[in-house]
Amino acid sequence: MTVFRYSRWDGSQIVDPFSVEDVMKQIAEQVLDDNADVRSILRRMLQRGTEFPGGQRMMGLQELLDRLRRARERHLQRYDIGSVLDDVKERLDQVVKTERDALERKLDEARGAQPPANETSGPRSPEGAGQDAGRPSAGRGSAGAAGSAGTTGDENQQLRQLLEQMARRRLSQLEQLPPEVGGRIQQLRDYDFLDPDARQQFQELLQMLQQQVLQNYFRGLQQGIQSLTPEALREIRDMVRDLNELLERHRRGDQPDISEFMRKWGKFFPPGIETAEQLAEYLQQQMQRMESLLNSMSPEMRKELEDLLQSVFQDGDLQAELSRLAGNMARMGFGGSEPGEFPFSGDEPLTLQEAMGLMGDMSSLDELERELLQSIKTNDVSRIDSDEIGRLLGEEAQALTEQMQSLTRMLEEAGLLRRKGNDWELTPRALHKIAEQALVDIFGRLDNGLLGNHELMRRGVGAERLDETKRYTFGDTLSLDANQTLMNAIFREAKSGSAPSGKLRLTTDDFEIYRTTAATRCSTVIMLDMSYSMMHGGRFQAGRRVALALDTLIRMKFPRDYLRVVAFSYFVLTLEPQMLLDSYWVEYGGGTNFQEALRQARVLLSRQKGGTKQIVMITDGEPNTYSYWSQHGDFDERNGRGPMAETLREVVRCTQDGIVINTFMMAREAMLTHFVRMMAKVNHGRAFFSSPQHLGAYVLLDYLGNKQRASR
Repeated sequence: MTVFRYSRWDGSQIVDPFSVEDVMKQIAEQVLDDNADVRSILRRMLQRGTEFPGGQRMMGLQELLDRLRRARERHLQRYDIGSVLDDVKERLDQVVKTERDALERKLDEARGAQPPANETSGPRSPEGAGQDAGRPSAGRGSAGAAGSAGTTGDENQQLRQLLEQMARRRLSQLEQLPPEVGGRIQQLRDYDFLDPDARQQFQELLQMLQQQVLQNYFRGLQQGIQSLTPEALREIRDMVRDLNELLERHRRGDQPDISEFMRKWGKFFPPGIETAEQLAEYLQQQMQRMESLLNSMSPEMRKELEDLLQSVFQDGDLQAELSRLAGNMARMGFGGSEPGEFPFSGDEPLTLQEAMGLMGDMSSLDELERELLQSIKTNDVSRIDSDEIGRLLGEEAQALTEQMQSLTRMLEEAGLLRRKGNDWELTPRALHKIAEQALVDIFGRLDNGLLGNHELMRRGVGAERLDETKRYTFGDTLSLDANQTLMNAIFREAKSGSAPSGKLRLTTDDFEIYRTTAATRCSTVIMLDMSYSMMHGGRFQAGRRVALALDTLIRMKFPRDYLRVVAFSYFVLTLEPQMLLDSYWVEYGGGTNFQEALRQARVLLSRQKGGTKQIVMITDGEPNTYSYWSQHGDFDERNGRGPMAETLREVVRCTQDGIVINTFMMAREAMLTHFVRMMAKVNHGRAFFSSPQHLGAYVLLDYLGNKQRASR
């Protein structure tokens, strides 16, 4: 039993690479065994993935799409989008608590109470108290210092009363803060903090919210500006004003040059933006994150967040420019997808900043899903962003994506694949490799002792020159190999020890000539049965494999030979050998018309002059239909007017034309056996009874045997 162990991807695992040979073997196997079309095979490999003969596995687009959808579902089930403002609320509560505690201490001091022994922060310098009382320096002393020098008891009493009034008034302001986050921030911006810690906490919170709102527009904000000081906010306001002017010019139909804008403000934007359209598309992608967040919230939360976003800027001019920017983007209508709406149902809390990042990831997952669906539609994986896949789905998914993208790239670079419209197609070189694979598969099953019979060993005078050479003997045709002849002369003189004279003398003993072989030409038509019964048990696939192998063998070793294919069922199709790798012409029929297939094969062979002519019939049945125009009268075998009789008449015509019919039968019923033997007897051909597994060996060895007999 094989045990598989799985572990989390940690970068140490190896995604097994595959080669061009692995891919071509897989394609050839499916073409030859599954009767599949090469284009559909490639599409299936890219969409569903595949496992190569060597054990390597390639992920497909559908698996990548499933991983992406599972990642999105995990996010939806994990996070609670309703918690986005909880962090802001907690920080606001802490600000209010810090201020309230300071005010309570002021009230205790005003009542003459002493602070606890462990309290390190005594009464603060009450700037607000000095303003309320009209005494700028009144807050410099402690409220409990009634006996200090320079003050009377009445003055200390008045000071305590003023401090108490101030503290109560501000406590009342804190008690009256609205519950909504936006309203709280708006009122606290106008509130005069007594406690410096509370004031600093609020300013830090306000600056964080401002930065997050601005990052909704400008991703490079953190790199461009480290701290949102009043000067930095003024710089951002100037940038947004220039940006609005640029977009408005573009919206009016101008073609503004943005190079000056990018030179001045490029720190707020990613590199690579060169046109106004690219700038607007980038801004839209950024703004969609906030829109997606708002769309995913309940109406109450959406209103609360919108109020918060409106309340964070004290600079009215900047707020106005941002509103102007949003309006420009809406009127420009820069396209792409609409902001998403995500039904989160988890319980893990999020800060506003985390939620903005999550919205970016969710939008990227949606965009990747659209890319993958388009890739499935066009069968093109080259445009998938593997880096984004890695960021969102992990390093393993990125490695598998890059491996999948290498499939078409390596085939294209090897000259085996080319683009055709929205699809891919194999080149003639790739088709030739598949046909060669068919030949290798068949010869690989043959006994090694038979392989020696493939070559015609007879040498001597003939019409076809071989690459082999021999020394010239009297009577040979002088087909001279000049290079080897000169080398023979040089070696002869070197062995003789004769001094170099500057001249090379040739003798007849130096002559090297090319061998020649008897040239025979064989014209063959393969009759391939494609009736219903041939589709069972791999019979049709075996026949097609044989035709491909025979075509390859002829082109490689016997280029002067002629080969055509006639596919037949109740109708007949004449095919070029290269069409065997397609499947659009395969139409399984319910009849078997031997007579018409033989007639068309005979017509094809009649156009070939000289040499031997043969028909190789691959079938598993008997004739049960024929072309009615070939005779008159009723369908009646007893009167010699049926399919068998008409087939035998056509066999006689082939025999008269010197055409040999060799039949390869993949069935052994008594009636079929009898009819095939009758055909062989009439034609003086041969009948072979074979299984699909051994059909190729029978046909190819018979073809090679005929070549040898014709050469003797």
